[in-house]
Amino acid sequence: MPNDILSSALGDSITKLVLVTGTAGAGKSTILGRVSQEQKDLRIINLGTEMLDILKEKFNITDRDKIRTLDDKNTILVRNEIMNRIIASKEDAIIDTHASVKQGRRYRPGFSIDELEKIRIGAIIYVDATSEEILERSLSDTGRQRAYSTLAEIDEWRSVNISIISTFAVYLNIPIYIIYNQHGKQDEATAEVLRIIREIMVPK
Repeated sequence: MPNDILSSALGDSITKLVLVTGTAGAGKSTILGRVSQEQKDLRIINLGTEMLDILKEKFNITDRDKIRTLDDKNTILVRNEIMNRIIASKEDAIIDTHASVKQGRRYRPGFSIDELEKIRIGAIIYVDATSEEILERSLSDTGRQRAYSTLAEIDEWRSVNISIISTFAVYLNIPIYIIYNQHGKQDEATAEVLRIIREIMVPK
């Protein structure tokens, strides 16, 4: 059953889903972690975590960074399984995922228009930071392998991501919100994301 604050004004038949995405290292998951502390009844689905759970069972993959090395066919199959679970739950939720997966010089969208249309995504929140900030955070996070090592690579990836979500927003006729997660201003970014989520989710 949907949480009270996230219940649709039209009843349980209408599910409200918001996609929160960004370039790896921009801090979207960190921001969402802070948002969940403020709004404890908010359901947040981390697509990478959901994929890893399935990959552990099917392919014995336990390293999160190896998700991006999965071939296209199996990636789509795993994502579709997760999307079907989201639909079956009939619960409002925030979906935390990457706009694209960087594989050397190749970029693969983190989701498809068909998938977003299938689960009826209502809005996209893009958490961004400067390329310098992203690189600095990446260098300080020794527990993860990043797909970039230069500012030029990050600039390019950010441009690819904006292009992807802009295309999806136009096709699906949904809004994009861009939030800057600057150093020392996580409180402000968290408050803005929370405000947008409440505005979208809570019935008028």
